[in-house]
Amino acid sequence: MKKVLKSIVILLGILGVVLPQVSWAEEKEAGIIELEEIVVTASPTEAVPPAARVPAVVESITKEDIAKRNVVGTEDIFKYLPGLYVRKLYPGGSRPLSIRGTHPFTARTLVLADEMMLSDFLGTGGNIRWDMVAPEEIERVDVIYGPYSALYSGNALGGVAFITTKLPEKREISANTSYMYHNFREYKSDYDLDGYTAHLSYGDKFGKFRIFGLFDRMENEAQPISFFAKLKKDGSAPVGNPVSGWDYDLDPENQERYILGSFGPRKITDNLFKFKVAYDINSYTQARIDLGYLRSDTEVDEPETYLIDSSGNRVYSGNVDINGRKYNIAASQFYYQEQTQDNYIYAVSFKREPEDGVKTWAAASFYNIPKELTQQSTTAPPTSKHGGPGTVTDTDSGWYTFDFKSSYRPSRLPALANHTLTGGYHYDRYFTDSEKWNASDWKHDIRTTLSEGSEGKTGTHAVFLQDEWDLTDKWMLYLGGRYEWWSGFDGSKSKDVGGSRVKTYLDEREEDYFSPKFAITYRPDENWDFRLSLAKAYRFPVIGELYYGKITPAGDVVETNPNLKSEKVFAKDFTITRSLGRDGKVRLSFFENSEEDAIFKQTNIYTMVTNYQNVDEVRKRGIEFSVEKRRFLLVGLDVMGNIAYTDAEILENTNLPISEGKTFPRCPKWLANAVISYSPINDLTLTVGGRYASKAWNTLENKDPGGGYGGVDRYLVFDAKLMYAFLKNWKASVGVDNLTDELYHMFHPYPRRTFFAMLEARF
Repeated sequence: MKKVLKSIVILLGILGVVLPQVSWAEEKEAGIIELEEIVVTASPTEAVPPAARVPAVVESITKEDIAKRNVVGTEDIFKYLPGLYVRKLYPGGSRPLSIRGTHPFTARTLVLADEMMLSDFLGTGGNIRWDMVAPEEIERVDVIYGPYSALYSGNALGGVAFITTKLPEKREISANTSYMYHNFREYKSDYDLDGYTAHLSYGDKFGKFRIFGLFDRMENEAQPISFFAKLKKDGSAPVGNPVSGWDYDLDPENQERYILGSFGPRKITDNLFKFKVAYDINSYTQARIDLGYLRSDTEVDEPETYLIDSSGNRVYSGNVDINGRKYNIAASQFYYQEQTQDNYIYAVSFKREPEDGVKTWAAASFYNIPKELTQQSTTAPPTSKHGGPGTVTDTDSGWYTFDFKSSYRPSRLPALANHTLTGGYHYDRYFTDSEKWNASDWKHDIRTTLSEGSEGKTGTHAVFLQDEWDLTDKWMLYLGGRYEWWSGFDGSKSKDVGGSRVKTYLDEREEDYFSPKFAITYRPDENWDFRLSLAKAYRFPVIGELYYGKITPAGDVVETNPNLKSEKVFAKDFTITRSLGRDGKVRLSFFENSEEDAIFKQTNIYTMVTNYQNVDEVRKRGIEFSVEKRRFLLVGLDVMGNIAYTDAEILENTNLPISEGKTFPRCPKWLANAVISYSPINDLTLTVGGRYASKAWNTLENKDPGGGYGGVDRYLVFDAKLMYAFLKNWKASVGVDNLTDELYHMFHPYPRRTFFAMLEARF
């Protein structure tokens, strides 16, 4: 590790000296042909969304670079950034974002689009509503690493991804369509899967009004992500019903198992409608309204059993003999499923940004999912495909947010002329009301009794204040603080027992904390930047963690954890940045998060209860190195690369002592990315990218050294895209993700080699 660190530090200095840093005048004198300049990564003072400079690492991507990559959904934009990875099993599914070792299925990352909250803190908090933003409407993306800004809540333990969408300056019409295909193979499953996207948008400016509307559609066939397995050791005496066709391997804990089938591919259809209107009150003041509707439908209607009996029939349930041992397949094991979800977003915002004086931003949004319906069979295929017994889960959920920020630099007051003060208020409320029903006909939604109902709400009020103090022309001091009041309330569990409804209310919770922030920056000259950032932050439980559990027929709620504590973190970051002229930079960051009471689902060895519990102490420390350079050696050649090392160690866990000293789950020690883009002529661009992640663990005890289905694999995959512009307004592209057709898993399998083709027109 010391050798790696030493090598990076040496390389940091070498890059600042060796890489070309030709001045603008020298380039013209040398006769270099200049392409239109594209700035990818702004400095931390430029990439701030939207109120004040951020005392932390900021990485940014503009729409020009987005166009050079294979982007089906908004989440694809993030896949090459330092220390990040997106768990994307297929377009249209759950795609959580991990930053600097945060577990993807936790509420430790904030994602906002134009101040509208896309982070879904309803379940376990890892889901992000990416599909509410079309890639074509994005102007830029900024990722702020860590909880160092007072503007954001403790959910920014990993960081904040801020998406900025465009508003038109003139009339613009855009249309495109793309096709995708991949052949998925694992065990005895082999599927040719394809899909397409279509996009149409219109924008215009009429005097002081700006309008923008779009329609986005995606249809996709996704690979099977789950397989049905039986451990060999669980077999018993045979029953005389031998079957064939099964597959065999070792599970992640190196136990022998039989693979009996898959749950089949799934068909996803998403339709997005959005409308935005803005009114420019004057040159620095704007009011805006955003409206969006997303309809998402998913169907799983091809359950796949590998098992064949002696008569040649497919076997979906019952007692079967495999290798002379009996195994039972429940009637509900292979199922059909239909999911329907309606998403609405409503937002109003106001911003006033004069060159001097008070700057003000205000935004209110409501994300509502009034209909989230999941219908599933519970009897064996194929007769259950058209109806019969099953379950129906009906959920109404969503969240409200309100943010107000104001910033002022009192330049006319000599005592405060070097200070920029920013303060504000934040409010959010998340709510869910979910009912799971037994159904006599799952297909036609004929419900009988309530299997389990669950309700709950959380709310947070916060005030914050920060001061950016320019001590000298070389030193800048940042001081900030955020006070938060959080509550969990209106929680309940219910079910039908003996013809009557049993309902039990859960205790309310309230907590409040103050989170101080500090940073100091030293810039000895225009090329070097040194910054130390320190922060404390608190992450409150989300609804799924707080109200996890079941209700018994007697009305007792079990497996909950009423004493679940909030997560507490002390975050540190030291970053050195070296400018590589006007179109490049190199960065080296050292970071450490000392986490107390990390929330994670585990089994308490003393009570043998599995629920969300606090892991007493976790330490995550690491190093990030990134470099990017425009016009590297050749005009039109852009390079970007990064590597991140993270050591996430469980220091104390009284509920599961065997996990102490182990690596925290889903945190690979090494992440690396590289992208090379070359434009030999203005109209032609070739981009090649690579992504690497080392082995990670799925369990606190690190008892899953194996990979494959159910485990977490290391991977090295390559992507490529060729884009050509023609006839002034047209672009065509072909691309491929996972060029070498790697089969790798994060519990579930990722897609195999996937091909893309796109045609786009802009007027």
